[in-house]
Amino acid sequence: MTASAIDDHRANRLLARIPPAGFAKLVPDLEVVPLVPREVLFEAGAPLRQVYFPHSGVICLMASMRSGVAEMATVGCEGFVGFEAVLGGQATANRALVQIAGSASRVSVPALRAAMDRSPAIRDVLLRYVRFFLIQALQSVACNTLHDVDARCAQWLLRAQDRGGENETLSLTQEFLAEMLGVQRPSVTLVARSLQREGLISYSRGVIAITNRKGLEDTACECYGIVRRALDEILPPIPKR
Repeated sequence: MTASAIDDHRANRLLARIPPAGFAKLVPDLEVVPLVPREVLFEAGAPLRQVYFPHSGVICLMASMRSGVAEMATVGCEGFVGFEAVLGGQATANRALVQIAGSASRVSVPALRAAMDRSPAIRDVLLRYVRFFLIQALQSVACNTLHDVDARCAQWLLRAQDRGGENETLSLTQEFLAEMLGVQRPSVTLVARSLQREGLISYSRGVIAITNRKGLEDTACECYGIVRRALDEILPPIPKR
């Protein structure tokens, strides 16, 4: 495998944390795949066959009910989708939907489990992410109950930008953002206009640009800081060379 391909895999924060000896056991089975907006990676209850480690973009785990669908959690370059594989599950618990375009490293469940059996370091890194994921999901429950849509929208946009690296623009329709926030589109329209009027974002034809990140952080609810600190504590960033 070329150094460039290895660098692609290491763009994922979890894969980058696996020690070289453990990574060598996993990397032959990894492949880079695109993440296409609105692509369903798997449906709830489907057999779990593959696991995705995003390099960029955002994947959403969705709960589908009679009254509609709602976001449960989001995953970017800090994590992976399909953690049921690490916990011994045979089927997916939720729908996994690509929110924002990007790319990911993909591996089959049998190959991942075999690598974990050969390398405790791989299992440790993945279980640490599962711990963070639970914190994020539980915080999301409290956030959706206690915080208004303006603050929730601001922190959602900040997290999406964090996962996009240096990219300051996000390709999102208001319909999609409303779906992610669990509100009606008119509510998102009002929020977008308010944030734009305050000079925090610009919005045009499905593209949102964050123009004042500090101001957006001040508008966001406390959940943004809580979740970010939890991630940095459980999976500290690796210093750039």
